[in-house]
Amino acid sequence: MTLQDSPPVSVDAVTGIRPRYAYADNLKVLLVVGVIVGHATMAWTGVGDWVFDEPNVREPLLSILILLSVVGALFAMPLFFLVAGAFTPASLQRKGLRRFLIDRLVRLGLPMIFFIIFLSPIIEYVDPGSAGWDKGFGAFALHIWWPPAPGPTWFLGVLLLFSIGYAVVRTVWPTRTTGVTRPRVWQLAAAAGMVALASYGVRFAVPLGVEVWRLALGQTPAWLAGFTLGVLGGERGWYNPIDPGIARRMRQVAWTAVAGCVLFVGAAMAMGADIDDFAGGGTWQSLVTAVLEGALMVGMALWLLDVFRRRFNRQGELGRQMSRAAYAAFVLHQLVLVGLVLVTHQIPWPPEIEYLTVAVLGVGGSFGLGSLVVRIPAVSRIV
Repeated sequence: MTLQDSPPVSVDAVTGIRPRYAYADNLKVLLVVGVIVGHATMAWTGVGDWVFDEPNVREPLLSILILLSVVGALFAMPLFFLVAGAFTPASLQRKGLRRFLIDRLVRLGLPMIFFIIFLSPIIEYVDPGSAGWDKGFGAFALHIWWPPAPGPTWFLGVLLLFSIGYAVVRTVWPTRTTGVTRPRVWQLAAAAGMVALASYGVRFAVPLGVEVWRLALGQTPAWLAGFTLGVLGGERGWYNPIDPGIARRMRQVAWTAVAGCVLFVGAAMAMGADIDDFAGGGTWQSLVTAVLEGALMVGMALWLLDVFRRRFNRQGELGRQMSRAAYAAFVLHQLVLVGLVLVTHQIPWPPEIEYLTVAVLGVGGSFGLGSLVVRIPAVSRIV
């Protein structure tokens, strides 16, 4: 399978010309749109760490966006990894180890290298934190190349490591599962519990929001669990389709966890709680956050897979074009957003108008630029 046909960024499988995978294409588009809007939201809410830190939007929009950001951050990237993992076993089986690894190195590694060398210096140079740099852009580019700033393409690097690890493990220990099975509720509950415990433990050392090697390592348990659930489901046919009883349970878990997040975070905001207490360090707040994350990671991911397979498994022309451009849009969107934010600095608009303008035009501009890029023959073979 190829990157351009895989859900968000790098799974081999789903192309616009394979109708039975239209649901995954549509989910891929939704996830990439979520990443673009999420980065714009960071700039105008102060949640997370992005290139710009703009004046916050006002209430009630600020609270709504913060709540949406928190809920999305707890399951979105694990869902990326889960969808990627779901299509990985078939790719390895079809291509064999050598071709599979070469394909992943090219389709994941090259876009990441392109971003680091060509886009990262531009994006980091306009960062207000770099305003004091006075040695010129050329010297800054050399400076930023090491340690590299992968921006959103960190996902490609982590997915490449996961893919290589899976390929090696399955080559040494081939799967013994035959035929289609279905996951048990206790297995999914155990996965959610392990994510919660592992996340809580990791965040003693690396709280949420803290980057090590330019990675938010506090979320690695959920990333790994998402990929693992994906490959296990891909091997055992869990998602073809998801058992209706399991899907119903996952819907209940997902929306219960969403309600829990809204109540928990909303109450904390109302009482003026210290946000650092939720990020880690062994506090009871960080334990609750980890439990909600485990429930969301499993419940919401599987429920969305089921919903898209049942209800969004068709595409029109616009859907096909967007899914074809989604991978390129993912790689390029940071540059588009930075350009739009710089434009808003020249126009005295209210922050709410600035945010909505950048978010909407950021999505359109990223997919539009991506659709042009994928028409370049050499590039189209990669993205």
